[in-house]
Amino acid sequence: MKAITFVTLLVALTSLTFAQQKYDEASKFIKNKEYNKALTIAQDYLKQDSTDIAIKILVDLSTNDENNPKVYEGLGDAYNKMGVLELSISDYQKAEKLDSLDANIKFKIAMAFEKQKSYTDAANKYLQVISLDSTYSQAYYNLGRLLYYAKQYPNASFYLEKYITFDSKKYDAYFFAARSLFLMQNFSQAVEVTQKGLTVFPNDLKLEKIEALSLTYSKNFPEALKILSTVPDSLFSATDFSTVGSEFQAVKQDSVAIIYFIKALAKDSSLTELNQEIANMYLSSGKYTQAIVYYDRRIKSDSTSVSSYVNKSLCYLQMQNYDSAKTALVQAINIKSDYLPALIWLARTDQYMRNNDDAADVYTKILKITSGKEDQFKNEVAEANGFFGYTNLVKKKYKDAIQSLKTALSYTPNSAQYHLWLAQAYAFSGNKAEAAKEYRAVLSIDPGNADAKKGLRLLSL
Repeated sequence: MKAITFVTLLVALTSLTFAQQKYDEASKFIKNKEYNKALTIAQDYLKQDSTDIAIKILVDLSTNDENNPKVYEGLGDAYNKMGVLELSISDYQKAEKLDSLDANIKFKIAMAFEKQKSYTDAANKYLQVISLDSTYSQAYYNLGRLLYYAKQYPNASFYLEKYITFDSKKYDAYFFAARSLFLMQNFSQAVEVTQKGLTVFPNDLKLEKIEALSLTYSKNFPEALKILSTVPDSLFSATDFSTVGSEFQAVKQDSVAIIYFIKALAKDSSLTELNQEIANMYLSSGKYTQAIVYYDRRIKSDSTSVSSYVNKSLCYLQMQNYDSAKTALVQAINIKSDYLPALIWLARTDQYMRNNDDAADVYTKILKITSGKEDQFKNEVAEANGFFGYTNLVKKKYKDAIQSLKTALSYTPNSAQYHLWLAQAYAFSGNKAEAAKEYRAVLSIDPGNADAKKGLRLLSL
């Protein structure tokens, strides 16, 4: 142990002796005005990370060879290695004043600013480097990376794509450029950059993710699906899946949209509005049982979702489960008593159940709600009056039937059904001329209507 300690001490003393000799040698060169030789010694020490001795020599040089930019550049390098950034920048700037056309000094200043987190100063200095030397590739990359983190995506993509023309092997350049283009919604260019990157870094999942999403948003759905199927779900966020689902939903590819909405919900169950979107697509495709499951999930998360209750009732109606349909509609109306879609479907459901008295009560309520706003709710007002016109026709209350049906037709004049009922009411009340007129109105709308043709034949007897 004592021997090892002695050897270590001997090496240290020898190193110090050698360093002192080299410093003395450099001092001698300075004294003899052989500044470049002294500078070479300082630079050698910098390469060996012996910054203390290098600084001593360089400080001596700065007082004797004060117009040499390399001296101050060396001091800047030394302080940079020591992490004393303020002194490093100060000396680099002195070198820059002595040689304003040296792009490399400006690059070192830019990097020091970046280490100091003075990002705007760093970016401006990188721009100066590029203006002096348009082939200084690293300045393009560093500037592009800074702009990317500053969320200045158009500028970031510009400088990063420029860098790739100099160096096609740097992964981060492709990733930052592609993601910048993606975030600025330049999806076609994002696809181009990711595909270039994938030729160098094949099967890179992060680049493939950007490519897949960009292909989706640029409406290239067949290619998008190929890539989407190869990238693990773990790399996508709930928002990614939700947006992909929306893109496919917009082009009526509901089966695919449902898959991605379900993936989004699996990642983030708080996206409860997607339950309704999924349910609506199942409803549209006639998958009523599945639709009800997702309407119930939406209702569980938001018990005031009136539209979910109504759409759920439509599923039950298609399944001819009228009791469940009515229950859902009543729940909707309990939440919003004047919600006309729920009231209309409740009235219709009562008719399917042959509860015409209940239907009459609902249609009466609809007419009260729409009073004074008939032009805004023409279809609802027409349907209510049409119902009363038909029921009065059946009850042989022809005068009342005629009045209600004429009112219905004033809002929906192209309804062949209302014209037919009105023709029948006129015929049964003995007004053949008006009946014939209405039968002809039916045939002008529906030329093949058998009931209208039969009615005209009977009137001619």
